[in-house]
Amino acid sequence: MESKITLNPFKYILVIEHLKQILLLLVFANKKMFIRLSVLFYTFVLLLNTSFIYSQSNSCKATLQVENDRFAQSVRPEGTSYILQISNTGTSNSTYKLSSSNINSSCSNNDGSSSSYNVNLNFSFSDMTLNPISEISLAPGQTTLFLVNVKVPPGTTVSKWNCTEIIATATACASYKVSTVLHTLVSNPDEE
Repeated sequence: MESKITLNPFKYILVIEHLKQILLLLVFANKKMFIRLSVLFYTFVLLLNTSFIYSQSNSCKATLQVENDRFAQSVRPEGTSYILQISNTGTSNSTYKLSSSNINSSCSNNDGSSSSYNVNLNFSFSDMTLNPISEISLAPGQTTLFLVNVKVPPGTTVSKWNCTEIIATATACASYKVSTVLHTLVSNPDEE
C-alpha cells in the first residue's frame, strides 16, 4: 500500500496573505518612494517565507511502508506483529513520532465485508529487539525497521476485521506526516 503524505496548507495561506498585503499597499499608498520601500520589504518577507516553506518541506520528507507489502494479516488471541520500514528521505536529521488511528468507519475490508462490524484492537510500537518505542530518529537517507504489535482485547468477536492507520509525524515539521493502513483479521482459533 502506498504511503500518504500531508503538508500544512496554513503555510501556503501565509504566502497568499502577503501577496494581498502588497496589492493593498499599492492601491492605497500615495508616495512612490513609500511604495518602492514597502514593495521591497514585502517581497523580501515573501521570499523568506517561501524559502522557509521549501526548506522545511524538503527537510521533513519520509516514506513509511509495510515490509514485503504485508499490510493485511490475521491475528490470533495472543497477538501478532507487522514489520514496518521508515526512511528519512529529507535533507536533515528528523525524529518521527509514531501513533495509530482507528479508521474502521472509513476503510474497505479485504474480503468485501461491511466495515460496520469491524472490531477495535490494541496497537503498540517496538524496535526489532522488542523494546517499546514511541518515536524514531533518523539521519538523512537512513532507513530502519520497527514493529507494530497487535493485541486482541478479551471478548473481541472473531472473524472480524480491523483497519488502523499507522502514522509517523515529523517533530520538526508537525504538519508533515506519512502513514499506511493495516488490515487485521481476528482469526477464530476453533477453525485453525
